[in-house]
Amino acid sequence: MASRLALQHRYPEPPERIREVLTDQRYLRDKLRAVGGPGAELVSWEEDERGVTVVLHQMVPDDALPPFLRAALPSGVKIRRTETWTSFDGSVHAVVDGAPGVITGSLRLEPDPAGCVLGAQLTAEVGVPLVGGMVEKMITDNVATLMENEYQFTLEWLRKPTA
Repeated sequence: MASRLALQHRYPEPPERIREVLTDQRYLRDKLRAVGGPGAELVSWEEDERGVTVVLHQMVPDDALPPFLRAALPSGVKIRRTETWTSFDGSVHAVVDGAPGVITGSLRLEPDPAGCVLGAQLTAEVGVPLVGGMVEKMITDNVATLMENEYQFTLEWLRKPTA
């Protein structure tokens, strides 16, 4: 079984500018410091003729986990997230270290009269009998919260004169 999540965020800038921001190394480091959890880091950033690929490590501290997961993952959850952007389309693939969980999905920037809309279609899959669906729900809830936090951070970052 898999759990799906669809999100949309509106930005007051055109798609070209938002794609530029979402793949900017300084922005990524600032975002991770602000909302990435303890030990978050930009692992790699690569650009080639196809686009930009970034690999991020993010942490969910153990005190943010439900008790049954805390026992299985006492050092918290480390997520390795890879985003690849080609023009205005992106893909995301995230794995949870030490757990049978994966998040995959697509990202798309669409023009909007006020700027643009970032749409995300994500799927969480956890191959654990009996509790997999419950863990998937927890993952999609946490991803929705993380993406909202990242969205709010990005809006603030865009307001800064140096952005």
